[in-house]
Amino acid sequence: MVHRDRQGRQIELTEWGGLWDDMAYRIVAEDQVQGVMIRTVWEGIDEVPGTMFATGTSQDSGERWRTEREGARTEAEAMEQHRGVAEHVRRRLGSGR
Repeated sequence: MVHRDRQGRQIELTEWGGLWDDMAYRIVAEDQVQGVMIRTVWEGIDEVPGTMFATGTSQDSGERWRTEREGARTEAEAMEQHRGVAEHVRRRLGSGR
């Protein structure tokens, strides 16, 4: 299994573990829409199937998460993925913002 940091550089398992424990490092973007929390995080696993970044939603202040998308390979793609999920949630809830 290959582990990568947010910039895509290959890292050792011990470094990945330290970064994994740092939520400030892992959170790429976070929004809230009418009580639904949307969060995109770095996962750092680069293997097929692997997840570099994942975007999820929570309706209970982050107690339980539902993964919405996880195809982003770069941080820029992760931001686009996050915007797409946020827009989907806004449309689903009938909120323009």
